[in-house]
Amino acid sequence: MAVLQQFLLSLIPVVVIAFDLYIKVVFAAIVLSWLEAFGIINSYNKIVRVISDVIHSLTDWYFGFFRRFIPPAGMVDVSSLLALLVLYFAAGVIPRMLYVLVQSL
Repeated sequence: MAVLQQFLLSLIPVVVIAFDLYIKVVFAAIVLSWLEAFGIINSYNKIVRVISDVIHSLTDWYFGFFRRFIPPAGMVDVSSLLALLVLYFAAGVIPRMLYVLVQSL
């Protein structure tokens, strides 16, 4: 039991860091989509296109889940904001659930 408890305790900071990094990527995707929608950045620039492709490849699968339920409202993508809120909620709940699981073992 002690080995499993130590493993789960060491897993909690990794989960927190993973959520933190993905929240930053999702936030960058939201800002990037706004910049692209309003024509502020040049999407034909090679560097911008590479960065955009990487960010979209990391987040499109996550946003796609929410876009199935929430249709787009004009130029603002409300589903991505809901996705960010859900991610914040999960980042607060899942590490605490892991800690409670460790305490119950």
